[in-house]
Amino acid sequence: MVWIKRLSLFVVGLLAIMALLLAYVMLFVNPNDFKDELKSVALEKANVSLRLDGDISWSFFPWLGLELENIGVALGDDPEIVQFDRAEFGVAILPLLERKIQVNKVNLVNLKARLNKDAQGQGNWQLESSTVATSKDDSTAQTSAKAVTQANGPSESFKIPDIQLDELRIENAQILYRDEQTKQLINAVLNVQLNDVQWDKAWPMVMDIAVTQSDLQGQSPVKAKATLNANLTVFPERESLSLDSLVLSADLEGDNLPTSPMSAKVSAVNVELDLPQENVLAEGVALSVLGVNVDAKIQAYQVLSDPQFSAVLSVGEFNPRYLMTRLKLPLPEMSDDTALTKARADIIFEGSSSSITAQPISIVLDDTKIEANAVVALSPLRWDVSVAGANLNLDRYLPTPVEPADGKGKETSPEMVAKDIPADDSDLIPVELIRGLNGHVGLVFENITFKKLKIDKIELDSTQANGLVRVSPLKASLYKGSMSSTMNLDVRGRVPSIDIVPSIEGVQIQPLLVDFMDMDKIAGATYLNGELSAKGNRIDSLMSSLQGDLLIDIKKGALVGTNLTKTVCEGIATIRKDKIDELKFGPDTPFETMRFPARIVDGQVSTPGLKISSAGVQVTGNGVVSLPNSSLDYQANVAIAGSTLDQACQVNEKVTQLAFPIVCKGQFSDDPAGLCRPDIKGFGQLFADLAKAELAEKAAEEKARLKEKAEAEKERLKNKVDDEKARLKAEFEEKRQAEEERAKEKLKEKLKSLF
Repeated sequence: MVWIKRLSLFVVGLLAIMALLLAYVMLFVNPNDFKDELKSVALEKANVSLRLDGDISWSFFPWLGLELENIGVALGDDPEIVQFDRAEFGVAILPLLERKIQVNKVNLVNLKARLNKDAQGQGNWQLESSTVATSKDDSTAQTSAKAVTQANGPSESFKIPDIQLDELRIENAQILYRDEQTKQLINAVLNVQLNDVQWDKAWPMVMDIAVTQSDLQGQSPVKAKATLNANLTVFPERESLSLDSLVLSADLEGDNLPTSPMSAKVSAVNVELDLPQENVLAEGVALSVLGVNVDAKIQAYQVLSDPQFSAVLSVGEFNPRYLMTRLKLPLPEMSDDTALTKARADIIFEGSSSSITAQPISIVLDDTKIEANAVVALSPLRWDVSVAGANLNLDRYLPTPVEPADGKGKETSPEMVAKDIPADDSDLIPVELIRGLNGHVGLVFENITFKKLKIDKIELDSTQANGLVRVSPLKASLYKGSMSSTMNLDVRGRVPSIDIVPSIEGVQIQPLLVDFMDMDKIAGATYLNGELSAKGNRIDSLMSSLQGDLLIDIKKGALVGTNLTKTVCEGIATIRKDKIDELKFGPDTPFETMRFPARIVDGQVSTPGLKISSAGVQVTGNGVVSLPNSSLDYQANVAIAGSTLDQACQVNEKVTQLAFPIVCKGQFSDDPAGLCRPDIKGFGQLFADLAKAELAEKAAEEKARLKEKAEAEKERLKNKVDDEKARLKAEFEEKRQAEEERAKEKLKEKLKSLF
């Protein structure tokens, strides 16, 4: 890392030697007489072929000036690699006596360089192997001489002479670079001007360059024009340099560019390079391109041996929509034309060749604010990212829902169309991407809208490793309740699989379904627990493979758009060939609780044991809800309280004790008011059974009446017989007593007659 010092020594030594030689030659010889000798010496000593077709002229005092015209340089027998029409410079003579080099100007005009690299990577500017070996031998000899000198005694350290250059100008330099390895051709034209050049002091530098890059046949060119203005300071002793007030402007154009033409501007307050320490410091850096303005401060250490860096970046507000348009990137269809029009970011990061840490990261996109921290290990690649944000309406960035054409093609529910479910041939899950994920992500976000679903707050903690993504926990606050879940996404096998353990507490189901599915069929505070699993990478395969068990409890709710009392009364009226007064019925069926287990097999949801309880309605039911077909086929048995049904349908008390069958069948998209209807056949059977029961009851009553009558007659006859028996017995007893009295009287009479 001493190339600046060596370059400085080389330039100073070359100028001093050339100045002394020129002074000698000017006094005693005509330089044009020695062109052939100069060529021979250059070829023999350095294997360099010189072409000196023009005159060599000079001036002597007070400036030692030299001017050469029409010059060419080649290495050995190869074609010339450098040519220039004129080279001129002037050196002040008196300062040379004080070991100072003062040059009024160095001017190279119409320099042309042809640089070629072959398919093996050998450049035509590189010396042949023999020359390199000679150079190594010379270097070895110099090293030995230096060792001898050090053995004989300490040598005086070399002091770089002062140099003062009023002007250095390179005019119309043309460089043609051909690389057979990379199959590219570069043609550059540049002009450079340096003024008031001195060590350890800043001197103005101006450069403009035009570059054209293409393939070897000159096809697909990319053209660039750039201008550079800066104050350059070189510190030879410290082997460092500094650029102040740097401004670089560039214009690019080409068919292969994302946009053409394109302009960019880079400026910096100060750029410092410390070569021995391998350090770079850039302060006040500003980049402006395609409407994006970036301010930065960059520090880099040991950039060649063990790179370490830190930076502060600030991206000013810009229009991402405009940027993507300029870069010819496909702009996604979005429902909001004002979405993706404002963005800005602030990032502080540091890192090395093994890891990068960015914290904090502050991003504002439209109305969304995001704060994040990220730590990324590079070998192997792994990350730990924490994100917090607020106010994200994803619906603004999604396409506008398209309603299906009426009566054409397959029947499709508005919910499915509104939610823009991908076609069957599009994958939902980027399997290869997920298989390459390896890290941890934590997320806390407030006020999110997705598919019209409003989420007050969402929290998740996720790990990704070798195709397995675990989310535990996933929490959300929404619709006056909460949801928590654990989820595993496994893409290690041929078919992706998803396992979910959901839990819902007190979520108001009606506004959720309205927002998410445009479905207004049920209301109430919902509680849910269970397990779900599915396999596949498309909506239809996931729906058709869904398995699981759920226990659902809905409290203080209603069947919206369906009045079961009205449906029952309609069935009764149909059986009676009568009509009902619909004004007596409300639109809904309120209930205290709805509770049912749900068994899901291949996307078919069965709910045995459904119970709905309220003051006026008792419902049990069973059936199947098909998620793949967005349909339901359900039967509910509705028992209406006596007073309610009697008032609505004007029926007797016996009818109010029946459980009436209601059939709910159709698509999710059907009108709720017509989705459920009475099972007329079931109603008829109920009334037939009721009539049969009434006949049986009447027969039993008549039988009981007759039996009671017979029993009464039997009792009457028995009583009559008993009464007759008692009368006869009384008459007999009376006659017997009378006979006894007569007998007694007769006996008395006989006794009296005896005495």
